[in-house]
Amino acid sequence: MSRLQAVGVMLVALGLIYALLYAAWLRKGRQHASAAIAAERRRTEDSPDPNHAPPAPAPTVKEDRTAQVVAEGTYVSTTTAASRLERVTVEGLGHRAKATLTVNRGQADQLVRIDRRGESTVVIPAGRLVSVRRDRGMAGKFIGANRMLVLQWKTPEGDVYETGFLPRFRADVDTIESALWWHTGATEDPASEAPTSTTPAPEGDPTA
Repeated sequence: MSRLQAVGVMLVALGLIYALLYAAWLRKGRQHASAAIAAERRRTEDSPDPNHAPPAPAPTVKEDRTAQVVAEGTYVSTTTAASRLERVTVEGLGHRAKATLTVNRGQADQLVRIDRRGESTVVIPAGRLVSVRRDRGMAGKFIGANRMLVLQWKTPEGDVYETGFLPRFRADVDTIESALWWHTGATEDPASEAPTSTTPAPEGDPTA
């Protein structure tokens, strides 16, 4: 076999490999299509230009700030509930990004809102939230302590997914968990068992 023929065979083999990978990616996207219900098409810009900022949107919750819990941190990823290593591919839900998580306790259709920088916003209504727990990690990031919050939610079709969020401050873990636990049907507030931090301690850049 000449060198030219060998190169041709190699190129054909590489083409077949990429075609198989692409087919697998499309198949995975079809399997996770139901998860797209959680993603809004609007994206939070990384560095918005203050001179060309769009008009401020109408408030989605009542002005009583006690109705909200807001925390900065990292959106880790969304996976299937069956495997926390199987990232959801649709709407960029498997992409890690810096984010702001808001718990709108006065608005059931947007109980949890995660505004991700450069990615679509993730919204979980109260009726779809199944559980919230602490974990050491999932696809996208693993840490040494149970500081990651994993929100399990379901689609109208019955598919179950898990979304991970790592708060920047330790104290926000308790705050978010306490704000959500009664929506999940739990019988005991998890914050009553978990130690709390009186002084917020940043973990550095959580996206590192």
